[in-house]
Amino acid sequence: MSRVKNYLYIIEFKDGDEKTMSKESLEQSVDDIFNEVSKIIKQYRLHSERKKKYNMTLFTDEHNFTSQEYIEHYHDMPKEVWGQDFLEDFDIEIINMFN
Repeated sequence: MSRVKNYLYIIEFKDGDEKTMSKESLEQSVDDIFNEVSKIIKQYRLHSERKKKYNMTLFTDEHNFTSQEYIEHYHDMPKEVWGQDFLEDFDIEIINMFN
């Protein structure tokens, strides 16, 4: 089973700026940036595919998906392709917070 190697969060803001954050930095600043975010993407690589990057959108203001729709969609993704642990509890917290 492929395991997530490393990941980061790409935060797009309503003013067009973009910032890359670690899980820790996003956790610390989420309350401060909450009203300014237009998109949150988790970008990661799997151990088995070192060069390929996967993007998982956790939030976007371009679409009106419910938290449950996001979570169900990602739970239905094949683990052998996307990795066993690509959707973490923190990601679910972010999905629930922003959607």
